[in-house]
Amino acid sequence: MTSTPDSAAPGSRLLRALVPALVLVIVGCVGSLVYLAGSRSAEGASFGDRVGSVFKGDTSQAREREVAMSQAKQFVLRLNNYGPQLLDENNAMPEYRELVTEVITPKFATDFEKNAALAEQTVAQAGVGRTGEVFSTGTSAIDADSAKVLVAGSFTNSYPNPQAPEERIDTDSLPFRFEVSLKKIDGEWLVDDFVPLTGEDEEPQQ
Repeated sequence: MTSTPDSAAPGSRLLRALVPALVLVIVGCVGSLVYLAGSRSAEGASFGDRVGSVFKGDTSQAREREVAMSQAKQFVLRLNNYGPQLLDENNAMPEYRELVTEVITPKFATDFEKNAALAEQTVAQAGVGRTGEVFSTGTSAIDADSAKVLVAGSFTNSYPNPQAPEERIDTDSLPFRFEVSLKKIDGEWLVDDFVPLTGEDEEPQQ
Protein backbone atom coordinates (compact mmCIF):
# COMPACT_ATOMS: atom_id res chain seq x y z
CA MET A 1 0.00 0.00 0.00
CA THR A 2 1.46 3.34 -1.08
CA SER A 3 0.97 6.50 1.04
CA THR A 4 0.90 10.04 -0.25
CA PRO A 5 3.43 12.49 1.18
CA ASP A 6 0.67 14.34 3.10
CA SER A 7 -0.74 11.20 4.77
CA ALA A 8 2.66 9.66 5.47
CA ALA A 9 4.18 12.50 7.44
CA PRO A 10 1.67 14.37 9.65
CA GLY A 11 4.52 15.16 12.10
CA SER A 12 6.48 16.83 9.32
CA ARG A 13 3.51 19.00 8.40
CA LEU A 14 3.07 20.06 12.03
CA LEU A 15 6.76 20.89 12.30
CA ARG A 16 6.65 22.96 9.11
CA ALA A 17 3.67 24.88 10.53
CA LEU A 18 5.28 25.53 13.91
CA VAL A 19 8.75 26.58 12.77
CA PRO A 20 7.70 29.95 11.27
CA ALA A 21 5.69 30.77 14.40
CA LEU A 22 8.60 29.90 16.67
CA VAL A 23 10.95 32.00 14.58
CA LEU A 24 8.62 34.99 14.94
CA VAL A 25 8.49 34.52 18.73
CA ILE A 26 12.28 34.30 18.99
CA VAL A 27 12.77 37.36 16.81
CA GLY A 28 10.26 39.28 18.93
CA CYS A 29 12.02 38.30 22.18
CA VAL A 30 15.42 39.28 20.83
CA GLY A 31 14.01 42.58 19.60
CA SER A 32 12.54 43.31 23.03
CA LEU A 33 15.83 42.44 24.70
CA VAL A 34 17.75 44.76 22.40
CA TYR A 35 15.26 47.57 23.03
CA LEU A 36 15.46 47.17 26.82
CA ALA A 37 19.23 46.98 26.72
CA GLY A 38 19.44 50.17 24.70
CA SER A 39 16.90 52.05 26.82
CA ARG A 40 18.51 51.16 30.17
CA SER A 41 22.12 51.96 29.37
CA ALA A 42 24.20 55.08 29.14
CA GLU A 43 25.47 56.36 25.82
CA GLY A 44 28.68 54.75 24.65
CA ALA A 45 28.07 51.38 26.38
CA SER A 46 28.82 48.31 24.29
CA PHE A 47 26.03 46.01 23.15
CA GLY A 48 27.25 43.33 25.56
CA ASP A 49 27.12 45.79 28.45
CA ARG A 50 23.62 46.87 27.45
CA VAL A 51 22.36 43.29 27.30
CA GLY A 52 24.03 42.49 30.61
CA SER A 53 22.42 45.49 32.27
CA VAL A 54 18.97 44.05 31.58
CA PHE A 55 19.76 40.97 33.66
CA LYS A 56 21.90 42.67 36.28
CA GLY A 57 19.24 45.24 37.23
CA ASP A 58 17.02 42.88 39.22
CA THR A 59 20.03 41.06 40.71
CA SER A 60 21.56 44.32 41.92
CA GLN A 61 18.31 45.47 43.52
CA ALA A 62 17.83 42.11 45.23
CA ARG A 63 21.37 42.31 46.58
CA GLU A 64 20.72 45.81 47.97
CA ARG A 65 17.56 44.56 49.68
CA GLU A 66 19.46 41.69 51.27
CA VAL A 67 22.20 43.99 52.55
CA ALA A 68 19.68 46.48 53.97
CA MET A 69 17.71 43.71 55.70
CA SER A 70 20.89 42.19 57.13
CA GLN A 71 21.98 45.55 58.54
CA ALA A 72 18.55 46.19 60.07
CA LYS A 73 18.63 42.74 61.67
CA GLN A 74 22.10 43.37 63.10
CA PHE A 75 20.95 46.67 64.56
CA VAL A 76 17.96 45.13 66.33
CA LEU A 77 20.03 42.23 67.68
CA ARG A 78 22.82 44.48 68.94
CA LEU A 79 20.37 46.92 70.49
CA ASN A 80 18.53 44.19 72.40
CA ASN A 81 21.38 42.06 73.73
CA TYR A 82 23.11 43.38 76.84
CA GLY A 83 23.54 42.66 80.54
CA PRO A 84 25.86 42.75 83.57
CA GLN A 85 28.51 40.78 81.68
CA LEU A 86 29.17 43.88 79.55
CA LEU A 87 29.77 46.30 82.45
CA ASP A 88 33.29 47.62 82.96
CA GLU A 89 34.85 49.03 86.14
CA ASN A 90 32.99 52.31 85.56
CA ASN A 91 29.59 50.58 85.26
CA ALA A 92 29.51 51.45 81.56
CA MET A 93 29.02 49.14 78.56
CA PRO A 94 31.57 50.36 76.00
CA GLU A 95 31.36 47.19 73.90
CA TYR A 96 27.57 47.51 73.70
CA ARG A 97 27.87 51.14 72.59
CA GLU A 98 30.51 50.28 70.00
CA LEU A 99 28.56 47.39 68.48
CA VAL A 100 25.41 49.48 68.03
CA THR A 101 27.25 52.58 66.82
CA GLU A 102 28.92 50.54 64.05
CA VAL A 103 25.58 50.07 62.26
CA ILE A 104 23.91 53.49 62.74
CA THR A 105 24.28 56.96 61.24
CA PRO A 106 26.14 59.71 63.14
CA LYS A 107 22.84 61.58 63.54
CA PHE A 108 21.12 58.59 65.11
CA ALA A 109 24.19 57.89 67.26
CA THR A 110 23.53 61.12 69.19
CA ASP A 111 20.11 59.87 70.30
CA PHE A 112 21.42 56.38 70.98
CA GLU A 113 24.13 57.62 73.34
CA LYS A 114 21.49 59.19 75.58
CA ASN A 115 19.48 55.96 75.76
CA ALA A 116 22.60 53.85 76.24
CA ALA A 117 23.33 55.74 79.45
CA LEU A 118 19.89 54.81 80.79
CA ALA A 119 20.43 51.15 79.86
CA GLU A 120 23.80 51.14 81.62
CA GLN A 121 22.24 52.62 84.75
CA THR A 122 19.51 49.96 84.81
CA VAL A 123 22.02 47.16 84.32
CA ALA A 124 24.42 48.49 86.96
CA GLN A 125 21.80 49.19 89.62
CA ALA A 126 19.33 46.33 89.14
CA GLY A 127 21.37 43.74 87.26
CA VAL A 128 18.85 43.74 84.43
CA GLY A 129 19.77 41.94 81.22
CA ARG A 130 18.10 41.49 77.87
CA THR A 131 18.37 38.96 75.06
CA GLY A 132 16.67 39.44 71.72
CA GLU A 133 16.10 37.37 68.61
CA VAL A 134 14.83 38.18 65.13
CA PHE A 135 12.31 35.95 63.38
CA SER A 136 11.93 37.71 60.03
CA THR A 137 12.84 40.78 58.00
CA GLY A 138 11.44 42.34 54.82
CA THR A 139 11.83 45.58 52.90
CA SER A 140 8.76 47.83 52.71
CA ALA A 141 10.54 50.45 50.55
CA ILE A 142 13.98 50.91 49.00
CA ASP A 143 15.68 53.23 46.53
CA ALA A 144 19.24 54.24 45.72
CA ASP A 145 20.07 55.76 49.11
CA SER A 146 17.27 54.97 51.56
CA ALA A 147 15.30 51.95 52.73
CA LYS A 148 12.66 50.90 55.22
CA VAL A 149 12.89 47.39 56.66
CA LEU A 150 10.31 45.59 58.79
CA VAL A 151 11.85 43.49 61.55
CA ALA A 152 9.89 41.04 63.71
CA GLY A 153 11.15 39.18 66.74
CA SER A 154 11.03 39.05 70.54
CA PHE A 155 13.13 39.99 73.55
CA THR A 156 13.37 38.57 77.07
CA ASN A 157 14.43 40.54 80.14
CA SER A 158 16.12 38.91 83.11
CA TYR A 159 17.18 39.88 86.63
CA PRO A 160 19.08 38.26 89.51
CA ASN A 161 17.24 35.75 91.68
CA PRO A 162 16.89 37.37 95.15
CA GLN A 163 17.27 33.96 96.77
CA ALA A 164 20.30 32.98 94.70
CA PRO A 165 22.03 36.02 93.15
CA GLU A 166 24.20 33.85 90.91
CA GLU A 167 21.03 32.66 89.17
CA ARG A 168 18.82 34.72 86.91
CA ILE A 169 15.06 34.84 86.42
CA ASP A 170 13.69 35.34 82.91
CA THR A 171 10.51 37.30 82.28
CA ASP A 172 8.05 36.27 79.59
CA SER A 173 9.27 36.95 76.06
CA LEU A 174 7.73 40.03 74.49
CA PRO A 175 7.15 40.17 70.71
CA PHE A 176 8.11 43.25 68.73
CA ARG A 177 7.75 44.58 65.21
CA PHE A 178 9.86 47.54 64.14
CA GLU A 179 10.11 49.64 61.01
CA VAL A 180 13.82 50.40 60.63
CA SER A 181 14.83 53.34 58.43
CA LEU A 182 18.24 53.16 56.76
CA LYS A 183 20.37 55.53 54.70
CA LYS A 184 23.19 54.62 52.36
CA ILE A 185 26.27 56.64 53.31
CA ASP A 186 29.54 56.19 51.41
CA GLY A 187 28.24 52.92 49.98
CA GLU A 188 27.18 51.45 53.35
CA TRP A 189 23.65 50.94 54.67
CA LEU A 190 23.31 52.47 58.16
CA VAL A 191 20.29 52.66 60.45
CA ASP A 192 18.94 56.21 60.81
CA ASP A 193 15.86 55.58 62.98
CA PHE A 194 13.34 52.95 64.03
CA VAL A 195 9.76 52.94 65.29
CA PRO A 196 7.55 50.22 66.84
CA LEU A 197 4.68 49.09 64.63
CA THR A 198 1.17 48.21 65.76
CA GLY A 199 -2.02 47.23 63.94
CA GLU A 200 -2.20 46.91 60.17
CA ASP A 201 1.00 48.00 58.46
CA GLU A 202 2.38 47.90 54.96
CA GLU A 203 3.36 44.42 53.83
CA PRO A 204 7.08 43.92 53.14
CA GLN A 205 8.37 43.23 49.64
CA GLN A 206 9.70 39.73 49.14
